[in-house]
Amino acid sequence: MIRPPRLRPGDVVRVIAPSGPVPRDGFTAGAAALRSRYQLRHDDSLFAREGFLAGPDERRIAELQAALADPEVRAVVMARGGYGLTRILPFIDPQLFSARPIPIVGFSDGTALLAQVARAGVIAIHGPVVTQLPALPADDHQALFKMLEDPNPGIVLHELVGLVPGRVQGPLLGGNLEVLSRLLGTPFMPDLTGAILFLEDLGERPYRIDRLITHLDSAGVFSAVAGVVMGDFSGCLEPEPTRAGSPTAAEVIEERLGRLAIPVALDAPIGHGTRNVAVPYGALAELDTRFGTLTALEAAVS
Repeated sequence: MIRPPRLRPGDVVRVIAPSGPVPRDGFTAGAAALRSRYQLRHDDSLFAREGFLAGPDERRIAELQAALADPEVRAVVMARGGYGLTRILPFIDPQLFSARPIPIVGFSDGTALLAQVARAGVIAIHGPVVTQLPALPADDHQALFKMLEDPNPGIVLHELVGLVPGRVQGPLLGGNLEVLSRLLGTPFMPDLTGAILFLEDLGERPYRIDRLITHLDSAGVFSAVAGVVMGDFSGCLEPEPTRAGSPTAAEVIEERLGRLAIPVALDAPIGHGTRNVAVPYGALAELDTRFGTLTALEAAVS
């Protein structure tokens, strides 16, 4: 995998909105956190709105292409998630990511874009979007800066809860459970063979979590991967209100994944909750459930 060049304080970071509409208030606070370390750039069209999208597909495609082509831009950070990236994947040339590799940061709907970066052979960063930054602790801000600037690998997650014991190595791939499931059966699905698969989601009812896990299982995903790390499932943890005795999402996850014959860890601080620690997407990593650690064996940058 190609590791993009590291950033240094003062470098130019371009913000894009390839998914849902961007609220100005939330953006302003998050942008201030990034401006404390980097020069931030974005187009005025960042705040465009067309229904549930940040403007028409053509605008969002052009914005991404311009960000990747600008020689002054050293990294790209997504403004927010939502929905919309899968609509524009057919119009994005994967060679854009490898022609001039730069770190691309995002999560949630951004899973669809990170997967294409990895398919192009370039390491990306699964981490906070701009509008999420104000709600995250300073440690998560520093973890993002470290991921962008430090070419040395090391432990990125600790205090994971082991569900199935073991230690494995493999490329770190995955992201949002719902988005990843929508890539199955398309040419945009990354190859998960031998991967350490990490998953997170937001606001899905327990039966839908079960359905999504079943879909991945039926497609052979859990037979192909080397290990699984489950992140935050905010808003997914309450029992079905209309179904007496229905399991929580946590119980669904433990029941479905606890039967796997590969290492499985829970409670990773990744996702839509109070924490979202940046991790190198596509990089070789090691999961050790005995010690509750996920260690990057290669950094996100060089």
